[in-house]
Amino acid sequence: MLDAKKKIIRAKVSLQNEKPFFAYLIMNLKFKEIKEIRTIGVNKFGDCAYNPDFIDEQSEDTLKGILAHEVLHLVLEHLIRGDKLEQKLFNISADLCINDLLIENGFELDSRGLIPRYHEYTFNKSNGDKVKIEHINEKTAEQIYNELLKEIEDDSEAIDGEDDKRFDKHMESEDDEGNSDKALSQEQQADISNKWKKAVSEASAYARQKGDMPNGLDLFVDNLLNQKVNWKALLYKYLTRTIPHDYSYSRPSKRSFSTGVYMPIMRKETIDIVVSLDTSGSIQREELTEFMTEINGIAKSFNNLTMKLIVCDSEIKDVYELGNNSDDEISKLIIRGGGGTSHKPVYDYINDNLPNTKLLVNFTDGYTDFDELDNSIPSLWVICKGGVRENKIPFGEVICL
Repeated sequence: MLDAKKKIIRAKVSLQNEKPFFAYLIMNLKFKEIKEIRTIGVNKFGDCAYNPDFIDEQSEDTLKGILAHEVLHLVLEHLIRGDKLEQKLFNISADLCINDLLIENGFELDSRGLIPRYHEYTFNKSNGDKVKIEHINEKTAEQIYNELLKEIEDDSEAIDGEDDKRFDKHMESEDDEGNSDKALSQEQQADISNKWKKAVSEASAYARQKGDMPNGLDLFVDNLLNQKVNWKALLYKYLTRTIPHDYSYSRPSKRSFSTGVYMPIMRKETIDIVVSLDTSGSIQREELTEFMTEINGIAKSFNNLTMKLIVCDSEIKDVYELGNNSDDEISKLIIRGGGGTSHKPVYDYINDNLPNTKLLVNFTDGYTDFDELDNSIPSLWVICKGGVRENKIPFGEVICL
């Protein structure tokens, strides 16, 4: 029988051949045996404390998953990003995000963890209701957190029994120089963040040399190193998912000719979407320009969309119809506004004139009266920098720039 320390070393060595990206990152952890904790946990300084009895319980395969899980909390900056959020709920959200990535990359996970299936997870609430989180692979921990926050109405105890499915809370401790994990300055947090960005960059290069970059992490690595959320990619994922499709054998798929197998083609229906452009006085020229660029990109990218553009501050200023060749059209548009903010005229206009609308995309700062709006209209809110927080938007999907 190997002791806990040797089991960890053996798991790290084995990962170097199997999953070099994760192995490289795990080499940056500092392991500490602490019998007073229940299982295993990390702090912001990269210390990973473990109870040796817990390590002894694990097979080598589940131990690899546990080590990868812990290091991803640091790589994804969950311990920093979740500081000002409700801790239990954010830890649950972060675990779902990480475990979904690990499953996609073939890790075996401890059965006590929150383990998604097919990028979905269903919670049992204490009142007997269920909360289903879907498309986990397309969401950040914050997006999952805000979905859960809407469901439980700020009562973290509404999610029943989930503490039993988690490892230890992330440690609050000190580094070798006595700096508290909980009271780091912005400069110290930036140093820690840069350390892990460097580690990710090196791990990515190492894994690509071996031809073994993890599934689902290419886009994340690019976003992390560029320090921006790829909100445009999220927007296009939502739009693509909204477009209904079906299969037809009326014409075979050209891609199937070489296989000798008769395969159907996928047909996407034409759908109507509406885009509202907030032109109130709080929207700056920079945001307005970026909004218009993306509206143009949407119109050009989807042949099967018919798009209405509603320009509105506190009242509708103009309604335009945009086709696929929208460059010239958009350059000639007169964008008027500068007053207060209300989306009620937009939702009323849709109910009165566009009953077949499948999606409304609102480009806005989000400072509007949601109580006045018809939440049965499928809505996507694209919130500019400086806009409202996601959990202040009571319905629809939310993307923050």
